[in-house]
Amino acid sequence: MDASLKERLNILKEAGEIDGDIMEVIISFAESFEKKYEVIMTEANASMLITHMAMALARIKKGEKVSSMDQIALEEVKSHPIYKEMPKFYKMIEDRLLIEIPESEKGFIALHAASLIENK
Repeated sequence: MDASLKERLNILKEAGEIDGDIMEVIISFAESFEKKYEVIMTEANASMLITHMAMALARIKKGEKVSSMDQIALEEVKSHPIYKEMPKFYKMIEDRLLIEIPESEKGFIALHAASLIENK
């Protein structure tokens, strides 16, 4: 993860949008994802994924409702190979933050992750 993405997370933390635990878990996720898929997350290729995850995890942690993904889009994401590989990442996040990521949110995260892989 490049410095600009870490700075993006730091700005969200300083603004009170996310907490330190969310920031740390996203950095851990990024490091694991980069290693597995041999990609470096940058502002250009991963800002949507990182920002979406940060805000979604904050909403989940606060118990706020997470919007649903369009069923057709979700089915398309489920057909991408990365969808089947994401559960280990979700488990790490859920275990560290003591939350449960809703299925619809997993779809959004997988969508952004698939986009990152497709464009590497």
